[in-house]
Amino acid sequence: MKTRLSTRRAKFYTLVRQAHEQPSECLLAALKDPTRNLGRFNVLARLACLRILVCRDYGLAQLSGLPYPQRKKAVRAALGI
Repeated sequence: MKTRLSTRRAKFYTLVRQAHEQPSECLLAALKDPTRNLGRFNVLARLACLRILVCRDYGLAQLSGLPYPQRKKAVRAALGI
């Protein structure tokens, strides 16, 4: 029996694929903007940006090799988010 993705999860995965195509500086600007880019980035879009930056180990001096939750904390701390 196949299960279908919820609309929220399908939207999130679409946002992750779109964020993957963007340069890291653009993703970082979207996360650091306190006005959330004039309302164009919702919570799911910001989470997708963070997920891509975590996968790229952005802001860390060397590849961490940590599991995703610890790597997410380290990237957030390094970027000041």
